[in-house]
Amino acid sequence: MGKTLVLGAIGALAMAYGCSSSSGSEGTTAYTLEQFQYPLTSADVEGGEMVYAEFCEGCHPGAGGEGDGPEIAGEGYNPAKMRWQVRSGAKDMPAFGPDKISDEQLESLLAYTETFGAVTR
Repeated sequence: MGKTLVLGAIGALAMAYGCSSSSGSEGTTAYTLEQFQYPLTSADVEGGEMVYAEFCEGCHPGAGGEGDGPEIAGEGYNPAKMRWQVRSGAKDMPAFGPDKISDEQLESLLAYTETFGAVTR
């Protein structure tokens, strides 16, 4: 009886963990583009560069670099589209919720990506 109870509890925890949407690292449809329609709120290019180096550069290495993701330099996304993309993820891109990249860091990230044309005002 005890062994069955333990196995049942482990199974329930595994299901709860697997079905959780609070991890912040998987794509989600919880965000809409409209909720990100506001001007850039940061000029912290230096801070954004650090965020980019930690979370983005591995897949989006910059002008002429090879990575798993598409090159974003010069793409000219509007800030709302880039915010949505970071928060929602894409086919092979994980979502980065506020538990991974804070709203303040996200705004700094946009300020940095503006320096190489990935985002335009």
